[in-house]
Amino acid sequence: MIPSSAKLASTSSASSASSPAPSGPRRSSLAVKWTLSMLVVGVVPMLVLGLAVLRIQRESMSRVEKELEIAIVDEAASNVNALVDKASDLATRTSAILADEDRDVDARMRAIRAEASRTPEVVSVAFFDQDRHFVDAVVSRDSTEEVAPPAGNGVRVVPAVGGGAHVRFERPLDGGPGGFVVVTLGRGPLDGRLRDLSLARFGAPDRLYLVDERLHVVAGGAMAAKARPPIFDDAQWPAAAFASELLVTTEFVGDGIAKVGTVRTLPAARLAVVVERPADEAFAALTKSRRTFLWTLAVFAALAGLAGIVLARRTLGPVTLLVRLVERYSRRDFAARSEVRSRDELEALGGSLERMADELSASEDEIRRRAKVESDLSRFLPGEVARSVAEGTGSLALGGARKPVTVVFADVVAFTTFAERASPERAVAFLNELFTILSEIVFRHGGMVDKFIGDCIMAVFVPDEADDASDHVRRALFAAEDMHRFVESNAPRFQSEYEFDVRLGIGVATGEALVGNLGSEARMEYTAIGDVVNVAARLETLASAKQTLTTADVAEACPDLDFASLGKHCLRGRVAPVEVFEVKS
Repeated sequence: MIPSSAKLASTSSASSASSPAPSGPRRSSLAVKWTLSMLVVGVVPMLVLGLAVLRIQRESMSRVEKELEIAIVDEAASNVNALVDKASDLATRTSAILADEDRDVDARMRAIRAEASRTPEVVSVAFFDQDRHFVDAVVSRDSTEEVAPPAGNGVRVVPAVGGGAHVRFERPLDGGPGGFVVVTLGRGPLDGRLRDLSLARFGAPDRLYLVDERLHVVAGGAMAAKARPPIFDDAQWPAAAFASELLVTTEFVGDGIAKVGTVRTLPAARLAVVVERPADEAFAALTKSRRTFLWTLAVFAALAGLAGIVLARRTLGPVTLLVRLVERYSRRDFAARSEVRSRDELEALGGSLERMADELSASEDEIRRRAKVESDLSRFLPGEVARSVAEGTGSLALGGARKPVTVVFADVVAFTTFAERASPERAVAFLNELFTILSEIVFRHGGMVDKFIGDCIMAVFVPDEADDASDHVRRALFAAEDMHRFVESNAPRFQSEYEFDVRLGIGVATGEALVGNLGSEARMEYTAIGDVVNVAARLETLASAKQTLTTADVAEACPDLDFASLGKHCLRGRVAPVEVFEVKS
């Protein structure tokens, strides 16, 4: 247990150290709040308005871009239909020429070649019999054409040698033995027209392409390498969809890029023209507007924040100085003075803080003085007496009062033998070292060192105000036990330094005694007088080395501790024998 004087000294020491920062909710400075307020008032309305304008602009641009794509896909569809119509017309004319029996075969072949020469988009004119077996090719300008048998009447897409596909028109021959004529369009004209239109309208060659009902790209720039364009991934496109006229505009993600596109079917050819381009390209103007808006918003926010900071610094400068002043006071720097010279209430507040600091400094000086006085007196007086003297409410006058006390006598066993062979200086050095530690043990357990008698120390334990009835007895026993432990742990060192096997014999007794200042006005001593002191001294003389002896009253006060009765002994100065107990560790 720590004595009350040590508590007060600890409080005084702590008061002179830097106190920790008070805990609590994290606060924002007024400068931050003012700056944020200006940002909210100035930037939020602009942000809301800008987002609304950008949304309206995007909706408008989306509508315009869709209309543009529809117009361009219609134009591309017209170009594709025109080429398919050319192939259809050539097939019709070829069938009519073959049915003209007034001309011989060579004349009819020459006429067919002449007709084909006027249609450079056609790369082949081939004939098949009724069983769809290949007969002959009158015109063949592309070695990549695969001569596949006809399937019927109309437009058909067939694979090309080496990849890609050809669009051809098939129709039965009129009259005669029957058969089929197949007119094949070259890939070059289709690719060229789609590429030229894409460059003219979009500034890139691969924004337009043509697909068949299997969703395979037939023609159209770089997209011709893709088997299934990503525009068809998000919807079901059965082959039957190509039999009706459809126009679909959508936004989708292809190859990890946001895109916009339009699909227009060509029912007569069972093909579809597709426009596909990145959304950033389609909405480039919107992206530029958004970037401009964000830069404007950032500049405006920076200006608003700068204005808030400048205003806050001018307004809150004195407040900051006062905060720093209070922080210095919290570190016990009471000599600090206010630097605020604003000639207003803040300057008056600084003056009030200075006066408060002066008063706190004076109070701490007084607390330290009282703590030192109490700490010094507590080594010789009970805690409450030392406290009252230090506070000025008590006095060191002669007299005393009856109190329950526990007295401890601790004596060095066989010290006389050591003193006989040791020099006085060596004996005194040993006692000083020993008594220093024993005294600290007494103080640590809330006791008072009454006096040193030769090689014996007398300690008195008085109940504190907060103690229960037996607490002072327990503290005395614990102090005695610590004394034994200290001596036992240091016995080898004492043996080495002083050639002396140091052991203690301790006597402990409890009871009432007159406690107070005894002596004269010129020389007084705070001590305890009574039978309990004599009993403790007699028990100490009976104690052997490493033994603590006590009375039945002590054993009854601490029933939870272990005691061994040694029977009744006659103590010098007492008539009746006293039952003696040994305290077990």
